[in-house]
Amino acid sequence: MLKYACTALVLSVVLPSIAAAQAAQTVTPDAARLAYFSPQRAFFQSNDGKSAQAKLTTLQTQASREVDARNAKLKALQQELDQRSSVLAEGARRERELEIDRVQLDLRRFMEDAQAEFLGVQRNLENAFLAKLAPAVDTLAKKRGLLFVLNQDSGVLAWADPRLDITADVVAIVDQPAK
Repeated sequence: MLKYACTALVLSVVLPSIAAAQAAQTVTPDAARLAYFSPQRAFFQSNDGKSAQAKLTTLQTQASREVDARNAKLKALQQELDQRSSVLAEGARRERELEIDRVQLDLRRFMEDAQAEFLGVQRNLENAFLAKLAPAVDTLAKKRGLLFVLNQDSGVLAWADPRLDITADVVAIVDQPAK
């Protein structure tokens, strides 16, 4: 029993002093030697990212219009065949069916090509942004004397003080005109 009483006494004296020492070690963002940023947020907030989003939206809209037009043509051909199939000769009906098959194949190929083009443009725009992003992070890290800059989007960072987020500063550097 005496052993438990001594342990309790020691803990009651030691624990408050440990807590006080930890509270005194509050790190300010200026004194921190690490920071984090979100490349995804930086992309969407930067001028290059906004421009890329506009280009991708335009490309997607154009492709969507073309798909709609081709679908309308296909639908018209199918309706015409349905309406006239009873009066068409076998050879004419077969010719219309082949035309519908060609239009369907053309539509499918167009959609595949449009998707490939979209992904290619998206990849090129992202790569161009990443080429600017790495030097911006490097510049900021050196300027602030940071030892570590973590990627918030990687899934490794569970929580961090928002004062250590340098995303806005990275965007400011990326948006500066090239020298």
